Amino acid sequence: MKSILFFCVFLVITGCGDKSASEVASDEIKAAAFEQQVRGFVFSDWAYDVPKEDPGECPEGMNITDEDFFSDEYAAVRDEVQKRWDAGDRDGALELLPADACKDPTVWPDPGHILLKGNASVAGLDLDGKTSSADSGGQCAHDDFIGADGTTGVDNQHYRLMGCVKGYRPDGLFDRLFDTKNSILENGYATLLELKLVEGTPDNGRVEARLFTSAGPVTKDANSNVVPDMSQLVHEDAMYHSEVFQGEIRDGIFTAGPVDAKLRFKVQAIDNHYYFRDLQIRAKMNSDGSMKGVLAGYWDIENTFDFLTEVYIGPIHLGRAAANNIGYMCSGVYHALPQVADGHPDPVTGKCTSMSTVINFEAVPAFVIMPPQVAQH
Repeated sequence: MKSILFFCVFLVITGCGDKSASEVASDEIKAAAFEQQVRGFVFSDWAYDVPKEDPGECPEGMNITDEDFFSDEYAAVRDEVQKRWDAGDRDGALELLPADACKDPTVWPDPGHILLKGNASVAGLDLDGKTSSADSGGQCAHDDFIGADGTTGVDNQHYRLMGCVKGYRPDGLFDRLFDTKNSILENGYATLLELKLVEGTPDNGRVEARLFTSAGPVTKDANSNVVPDMSQLVHEDAMYHSEVFQGEIRDGIFTAGPVDAKLRFKVQAIDNHYYFRDLQIRAKMNSDGSMKGVLAGYWDIENTFDFLTEVYIGPIHLGRAAANNIGYMCSGVYHALPQVADGHPDPVTGKCTSMSTVINFEAVPAFVIMPPQVAQH
């Protein structure tokens, strides 16, 4: 396919959408693509950064769960909890357990949360343009990583927070989830990035970009691979549409950002969205039309805690069960988030309100289709 003037990138988000987002590309869209005006991608891989080669050391051990921390309390009520749960009295079963910090993080004092303090071969970008150190003082001071390729100044405080959590280690829950691509098998939404060439050529030029969430799931084949060259409808809610931001393509590398974006997420018991700030993208554009790279930016810490804990089956809140499965205490994470926050200091308090994070992705070509009417926020 010829090089083109516009690009639409779809980031696969795990979730279970209520409706299909597929729409037939119009003749106008097809003509624009053929005439080098439109090109799109759907993310075929989406994963938190879990460095398998050098995940870093945790000399203090792994974090523990509520069930470990309150082992005596759990043991005393375990049989009655199971009895009530089996009888269908879910609320009655859960009320026997210690107060739930996943519902109210202020019910317990800080139990301590083990942070990853050394280096690890993480992916990511130098978001703040400097090599930082926690000893340097000042707002948002933190220790940067040295990346797997030797890059210095890599910002990835998300891994500082979760690097000593079993579910975030190599072969842990998230590693297995992303390796098996279950996050795509169950996905309900995708995220779109629309690029418009404003100067130069499609292969070496300056672009304007915009992120969106799709209206529903991507199309997969019998082998659970995302089908290329399919259409995807943009979500009608403008909350999931970013502002226009700047980017460029140089020597096969696509870079863009920063931009704030809310990306819808729905999978099993989770129905929420990411709130990323100052997102940047760096990706290699391959000769076969695919793309591989990273999304790196700052994850709002209030949204982070909400995202981790707002887990429901019907009316039953299961944030603590999710935390137990992954390997951390909600109260510990709540108190640790301000410690790892490295972005967006509050203008009044001076406290940082976001933490750097990284998403690894791959993408294949696709079309993007705007809805007839777009809700305004």
